[in-house]
Amino acid sequence: MYEFLLPIGSIVKLNGFGKLLMIFGVLQNSAADTNVIYDYIGVPYPEGHYDSKLHVGFNKGDIEEVIFRGYEDNNDERKSFLVSLDIAAMFQEKLKKEKRQGE
Repeated sequence: MYEFLLPIGSIVKLNGFGKLLMIFGVLQNSAADTNVIYDYIGVPYPEGHYDSKLHVGFNKGDIEEVIFRGYEDNNDERKSFLVSLDIAAMFQEKLKKEKRQGE
């Protein structure tokens, strides 16, 4: 389910966005609306983090070009992380479904 996620450290160009971004997090809640979850959160490149107001939440479909793909380990840590995300997402969907049925 989440195997499409780019690794942190990846540098991307977004559609209609004038600045490159470096991905520093995945599956992050929007600060403005906690019901919205973005695939990624990024900071301007090359500056990096210097003000949390400049964090940019975006989704896979917003990416125009991957400029640089971040580090991926060879010892399956990233793969285990992605499997954990899949399990958590399935559990969350199950809870939402049960909640809707109970209403």
